Amino acid sequence: MEELNDDELQDLLSGDSISGNNELSEKAVSDLLSYQDLFSTLKTAPQTGLPLSFASNVRRTLQERLNRKSDMRFNVMAVTIFVLSLALGYALLQLISQTTADLILNMVFKFKWLLFSIVCLFFCVLAIDQRLVRRDY
Repeated sequence: MEELNDDELQDLLSGDSISGNNELSEKAVSDLLSYQDLFSTLKTAPQTGLPLSFASNVRRTLQERLNRKSDMRFNVMAVTIFVLSLALGYALLQLISQTTADLILNMVFKFKWLLFSIVCLFFCVLAIDQRLVRRDY
């Protein structure tokens, strides 16, 4: 079969009786039958089943789940660190100067909605950034 080119192979395959051909060896006949089976299999439509991208879809879904969990931990940790640093800063300021700490606390209460809006804006930008970034693994 190795010495046949594509045209000769196609001529032999288009013939009706491959097994009745006396000038071919048994190996050549079995190779031709294998080629014929291969071409008939390739002509049939693929069977329905799992899509070709099933494995990558499962992997992407699992990775997105892990990313969501990781992002949630990061957000909780960022909020905790922010609140603890403010509380620690106020406590240290309280130890250093009581009047300055009261002045800062009054200013925070006076501009509480502005400060709250700035903090919410920071965490919203952080959340949007985490959603927009596409990670390829």
